[in-house]
Amino acid sequence: MRKVLFTLLAMFALCPAVVLGGQPVNRQKIGLTMQTLNGAYFSAQEETFIKLCKEKGIEYVTADANGDTNAELANVENFITEGCTVVVINPVHPEGTIEATRKCAEAGVAVFIMDNSISPRANYVSMIQSDNYALGTLVGADIGAHFGRKNIVLGFLSGNTGNTLGLARRMGALAGIVEYQLETHGRSAVDIATQGWGGWNQADGQKAAENMLTAAPEINCIFAENDDMALGAREACLAIGRDDIVICGADGNKTMYGLIKQGGQMLATGRNDPSECAAKVIETIEKWSGGEPVQKLVYLTPVSVSARNIATYYNPNSAF
Repeated sequence: MRKVLFTLLAMFALCPAVVLGGQPVNRQKIGLTMQTLNGAYFSAQEETFIKLCKEKGIEYVTADANGDTNAELANVENFITEGCTVVVINPVHPEGTIEATRKCAEAGVAVFIMDNSISPRANYVSMIQSDNYALGTLVGADIGAHFGRKNIVLGFLSGNTGNTLGLARRMGALAGIVEYQLETHGRSAVDIATQGWGGWNQADGQKAAENMLTAAPEINCIFAENDDMALGAREACLAIGRDDIVICGADGNKTMYGLIKQGGQMLATGRNDPSECAAKVIETIEKWSGGEPVQKLVYLTPVSVSARNIATYYNPNSAF
């Protein structure tokens, strides 16, 4: 555990500013490769990116890696061939995506990382994302507050193995629970009973949750690493009459927000708005293009959305 946390701290530490670029953004051609478009979050992120490029007169091309690092690399190689001067990568895997950034560096193409994390060994200008560990801690604190002195029997519903975003969220959630319990009650009472892998989408999340409920029926809380999987977990729970299980997620899906507003088993979600993230990527590329210094790591502001603040964030007409 200590080694994992030290690795996270190293990867997510703030880095010094860098200065590159020097051409107006509308003279850049940007290629965007998404790790997947199988999920409302990723679709909304790509749609916002395209919308902003059109509004700003930026030439662009997009592609879906469909969860495959080989497809991701092929996408990037195509972008280079098509004359892209900037490539935005929503990485499939922190290590597996390094080769794509190396290809860009050889071709003199600037790389920006969107949303997911990549190894610090990769070649990129800036990584723009939520502070996923902080998001996890905030949701974890809400879980701790909800259960009070009651023992928490936790199931983690994770996206895919090796994904640092998911790792940061679940380690943050665990830390947030433990810290809240220690500060409030002077003791920790949380057990991790099971983990499932839901592929970041609702259908697979439901299947994984079904297996988790079979393997560990004693769980009273599920922390899903995104809202699509949280909604899948809800379906799995409802199918067997387990509305007693508290479910939390991350991202801020409007369906999740609506259920939090209604009350019931959907307790909280960490806000990671896909449109805000895409907009911040474009903003960062604009600064870089104009020769301004940009940070190696740019964070969105972390928030846990629950009943206490749902009115501030819930918009039933939002794209996501």
